[in-house]
Amino acid sequence: MSDALPLRIFLASPGDLLDERKVVRSCIDEYNARCRGESNVTYEVVGGERVRGTARRPQEAINELIGESHFLIALFKGSWGSESGSPWEYTSGSEEELFTGLLELGRTEQPMRDVWVAFLDHPSPAERIVKLREQMSWHHAVMYESIADMRELKTRLTERLGTWEALAGLKVHRYVDLLPSSGKDVLRAANLRLRGEKLVDLGQAEAGRASLREAAALGGPSEQLAYARFLARHGELDEAYAATQRAIDHFVNTASHLYSPLAAEAFAAQAGVLRRQGRDIDAIGRLEQAVTLLNESDAYAQKVHCRILDDLGLAHQKIGDLVSAQRAFQKSLDSRRGSDNRLDVCQSLVNLARLEVRMGDLETAASHADEVIHTLRGTPPAALHANAEVLAAQVRLRQGRPDEGVPYAERALSLNRQIASRRGEAISLLLLAQCCRAAGMRREAGEYARACLEVNKAMANKEGIQRAEWLLDQLDE
Repeated sequence: MSDALPLRIFLASPGDLLDERKVVRSCIDEYNARCRGESNVTYEVVGGERVRGTARRPQEAINELIGESHFLIALFKGSWGSESGSPWEYTSGSEEELFTGLLELGRTEQPMRDVWVAFLDHPSPAERIVKLREQMSWHHAVMYESIADMRELKTRLTERLGTWEALAGLKVHRYVDLLPSSGKDVLRAANLRLRGEKLVDLGQAEAGRASLREAAALGGPSEQLAYARFLARHGELDEAYAATQRAIDHFVNTASHLYSPLAAEAFAAQAGVLRRQGRDIDAIGRLEQAVTLLNESDAYAQKVHCRILDDLGLAHQKIGDLVSAQRAFQKSLDSRRGSDNRLDVCQSLVNLARLEVRMGDLETAASHADEVIHTLRGTPPAALHANAEVLAAQVRLRQGRPDEGVPYAERALSLNRQIASRRGEAISLLLLAQCCRAAGMRREAGEYARACLEVNKAMANKEGIQRAEWLLDQLDE
């Protein structure tokens, strides 16, 4: 028998179920003891008490714990619970935990395998419990059970644990159609967002756009920011700005928490649009505002803080303040060194390498770029990988080795097309034209420059149009 780690079960319930929570924990302990030596599947129970004190909304840290769990048990009896202050307007923490588990169930890459809801007998349950049970009876009867007493709870849970053993090594994502008490279609909006992002990753940009647009209309800040990111990558900057403003308005005009990572990300996303519009000073102001919404003592907020520092460094670099840019990039890298997250460290290395190119240290820049490309080899297409390929090609071009830069630029072009980044596509085409021109491949250079011009015209990118036209003029001469 292999020494497998226990499967994690998140236990959600309002405060009136303390005895029932004890029964669940003891039942799982007994199951583990009984199966020890016969099965390599064991379970551990976690709940909100596992989360340490945090400066942000406590429920957000609890939701992250759910994201790391394999199963979720939700118990309801008489009380519905108290509000959690969610942007989705959940009316109790237990409701938010249940719907977070259902969202995780629909995400292929997440460990959540199943969600089980138990409605315990009570003479006068809260109205919202009655409505939830009615909804589940219409559409998802297999996901809940009615429990008469503690003995039946123990029996039903033991049966469920046996069923879950078969799911130990298997994740089959499922989309659940269920409305929370707010009436907002949380699950549909989130699933549309996930579908849209996946379609874009697969190169199906128009189908992805349709899903993201519908998700933004139906959902909240997360969906609006996802749609804004798509629009910005596609060069539709006015529409992207409007989408970020709708997300910001959610925090400014409602009771949702302004001092939170999601609010900071909304301001940072708008800063990203401002940078693409050439309004770097305005972008720096937005990013500095975003930083004030975060508490660095919280692990997740620190991760968001590093991303904002990256953007702040890029904005400073754009206006020529290289000292401030280096300070921001280095602070971000130092913070990431201890996190053991290779992708985040790669992002910092790309940022520093770009700065080193600007400062003339091409050897160090090339070393950083090659390290990133090697680290990301075999990973799914992403903007970070495309940026590293662009950087490697730019360094070779500046070092007088344009023929060596062509393969890097070609891979960058392919990656940007796969992730539907029009701006990245335009940059890659211009870089290919520059490398080909320097390598004496004038015909290929002209083809790439003309393609670059068309992409920039479609985005109404004046700076990109000017660069492509200048290169074409040089080729004509």
